[in-house]
Amino acid sequence: MRNIRFFIFFVLCVLSIAQTHAQTSFKLKSAPADLSVYFNNELVKPVSVAGSIREYRIPQAGTLRFSASGYNSIEWNTDKLPVVKGQADIKLEKEKGVLKYAGEYKTGSQPKSAYFSPDGKRLFVPLLNEKGVDVFRVLKQSLEYEKRLEVGTRPGFVEAFCDERRRELWVTNMEENKVYVFNLDTLELKSSFVTGGTFPKVVTQCPDGAFTFVSNWISRDISVFDSGTKTLLRRIPVGGTPRGMAFSPDGALMYTAIYDAALVAVVDLKANKVLNKWRFNEGEGAARHIICRDGRLFVSDMYRGTVNILNAATGALIKSVRVGPNINTIVMSPDGKYIFASSRGMNNAVDYMLPGPDFGAVYMLSAQDLTLIDKVWGRNQPTGLAVSPDGKLLVFTDFLDANIELYRIEISP
Repeated sequence: MRNIRFFIFFVLCVLSIAQTHAQTSFKLKSAPADLSVYFNNELVKPVSVAGSIREYRIPQAGTLRFSASGYNSIEWNTDKLPVVKGQADIKLEKEKGVLKYAGEYKTGSQPKSAYFSPDGKRLFVPLLNEKGVDVFRVLKQSLEYEKRLEVGTRPGFVEAFCDERRRELWVTNMEENKVYVFNLDTLELKSSFVTGGTFPKVVTQCPDGAFTFVSNWISRDISVFDSGTKTLLRRIPVGGTPRGMAFSPDGALMYTAIYDAALVAVVDLKANKVLNKWRFNEGEGAARHIICRDGRLFVSDMYRGTVNILNAATGALIKSVRVGPNINTIVMSPDGKYIFASSRGMNNAVDYMLPGPDFGAVYMLSAQDLTLIDKVWGRNQPTGLAVSPDGKLLVFTDFLDANIELYRIEISP
């Protein structure tokens, strides 16, 4: 009997030792990239490093802490660590700053852009890889999923515009070469029609709301619609690939970002033709989004990763600042004091539609001189970007993660 008890005790000790030494490994992609990893309060060194991806080997049972100076630490039990295909994606939030993390919400596949309704009560998220638009209710400091506006026969929903005068939501679908128009209050589909061009992208209106414009990517022109009747009036060739559009205050000129270069095409809307082409940087470039405010143009260049300020009367470059890789969307705060820019991060070397080696980020800049005010990390390819009409909330989409992130904008008086 004594021998049996000794044998059982020996087996239990062996099992305990085995469990103590049992290890697991995971790869880590993090923001910031140089954060420290602790297991049960002891620093853990990576067993291998491949670019910005680090591999760790840790015991199976215990507590992991991810920390970096100036950021809030987070902890996970090792058995609860969110590991997908052997990799954990960890993002830390800053301890101090103007932008305060308020939550994340799942969307349909490939959320391409984001738009607040004019009253700030809803958020619209067109889905590039789904047939429709996700709609969220905007609460005081959070979002609540409401429904999907599922329409059409193919995916490819890209951008949207809210026509407050007519209480309409216009959304482009590049796969169908169409625009869908919804009632902004009831969310019922009102109409749909082709743009006449190929691969429609951005949709916007001139200052008086009489005409609505849609930029067509592949046909390299801009469709002009009567906003009331939805009649296609004309298509304006712009001599390049048009993306974002903005207007002079009197509505006489339209400024179009030309994606083929660091170029802005100036369209005379009375003559319906390109009046000037302003190149704001020599060499390669990819002008993407554009804003006109107070006699200046703000233009993003995805190729160079810059935000640029131009004189709206002459096209002269006032300032150009390298912000981050693959600057996608820029939006302005309602008071005109700040520019927000989404950086998708570095591309995957094989295919940009796959997660890259790092996370993207969103930057808050002074509209006066593009000085950095704040920066927050996103996840895989922050793309769509929107500021609430009251200037208190910032939303951006993580394109490859089917995710949107919400931040409060807290500016001291």
